[in-house]
Order: sequence, then C-alpha cells, then structure tokens
Amino acid sequence: MPIDCCFCKDNDWFRYRVGAIIISEGHALFSYGEESGYYYTIGGGVHVGERSEDAVIREVYEETGERFEVERPLCLVENFFKGDDVWLKDLNCHAVEFYYLMKSTKKREYDVESVTTCGAHERMCWLPIDKIDEYDVRPVLAKELVKKLPEHFTSYVNDMR
Repeated sequence: MPIDCCFCKDNDWFRYRVGAIIISEGHALFSYGEESGYYYTIGGGVHVGERSEDAVIREVYEETGERFEVERPLCLVENFFKGDDVWLKDLNCHAVEFYYLMKSTKKREYDVESVTTCGAHERMCWLPIDKIDEYDVRPVLAKELVKKLPEHFTSYVNDMR
C-alpha cells in the first residue's frame, strides 16, 4: 500500500499535498468536508516516490471518478495553520502544496462522495466564483486562485497560525 508523504511528531503535523483548480462555466470545483464543515481544493497527499503531477491526476480521479488532464502547474503554497477539525485538532500544521490547473470539458454534477485517508466524508461541490467569498474555503488563498489564476508559476505563503 502506498505511503503518503506525511508525518506527525508530538504536536506538529506535516504533509506534502497536491490540489486541483478546476473551473467551468463560472464555477470552481471544491470538496466539502462533512465533519470539518468547510470547502477545500480537490487533491490529497502525494505518495512517497510519486510525481506531484501524477498525484493530482490520481487524486482527482479518486474523488470525482473522472480522468482530468493537467493544463499547467499554477503555484506552490506553504500553508501554516492550527488544526481545528476533528482529525488535526490543536496540531501545528505545515503543508507544502502544489496546485495544478486541470482541464474540465464542461460543468458536471458529481454525486460522488469520497472518504479521506482519515475516514472523513467529503462531497464535490461547484461554487460560483463571483460568490466565492461567501464560502468558508481553506486555505483562504484558494479563493484568490480561482478568482484570478496566476499567469506564471509562483509561490505563496498562507500563514493562518
């Protein structure tokens, strides 16, 4: 069984993650965590020895049941936050995340429900980009990415500690 690039030591948690930015017809596709109560980019942990581009294709397929293609890499995000959901409660979290723009041929409805490696239930949701600020999306930077895609690969720091 593949191993995610993730570890926890005492009160510190680290993860190497990929995220997909999928936009169609003025909407962006996000996962909604039933237990956490917020939205996040479709994606997940990169396996040891796995290329990040292969990981994002795999993760999107696992969560939507469709094979999306990578259009281009968007950015690297260093994400620092205090865990506040049931799985990461009170942990000092640090995630290094590669985001990719994925091709979508059309806006489709997804009845797919997924279960994370922690056992959390999630569902796919198209959020209207012009109302994205009304939703609890994490990291908050993901809202800015869907509103204005970076023209060139760049890096960001999202520090919510």
